[in-house]
Amino acid sequence: MISSEQCSKTSEGLWIRCPRLGGEAPFTYCMQEAGDLPCHRIIVCWQAFFPVEAYLRKKLSPQKRDEFADKKPKEKITSLLELIEKAKSKGDEE
Repeated sequence: MISSEQCSKTSEGLWIRCPRLGGEAPFTYCMQEAGDLPCHRIIVCWQAFFPVEAYLRKKLSPQKRDEFADKKPKEKITSLLELIEKAKSKGDEE
């Protein structure tokens, strides 16, 4: 469980230490970590700080809620490789 010391508020919103990334991540990242779906850990990570399930029910369409509920998490190595590729392509654009 994440303790309250691990959540900080900045001008960019709420941040916590992400167990998947191993560093700080904003809530906005968690909401789109899986493309157009939230990270599969969003409820576990954020429920100590605010009613994240209620927030997701308001923000996600019924179809997106179903997709989110049915989504299987990717293997960590797959996620890391995708993040590396995304960073490389972003670097090539600049």
